[in-house]
Amino acid sequence: MIDDLIDRADAISTRWQTVLSVVSTAWFAATCADYAGFLNLPKLGILSGWSAILVAALWNAVWWGFAYPRIEARRKERNTLENLNG
Repeated sequence: MIDDLIDRADAISTRWQTVLSVVSTAWFAATCADYAGFLNLPKLGILSGWSAILVAALWNAVWWGFAYPRIEARRKERNTLENLNG
């Protein structure tokens, strides 16, 4: 079950890799700049102030700390199996 979920996340992340990277980086930078007072982003509840930094940090922690390492390990496993079989 977890392998299927990881494979789906891999397919999505591979297809949208550039977009996800740009959006994640821009979101984190914009919320940090808003919190520091360099920008004045519209106040959209969870997407402003300290809560925005927490959400952006949580997103990056989940992605880089949990999902991405498992996706990479699964890719290596799939590539190894393809090389052995083919």
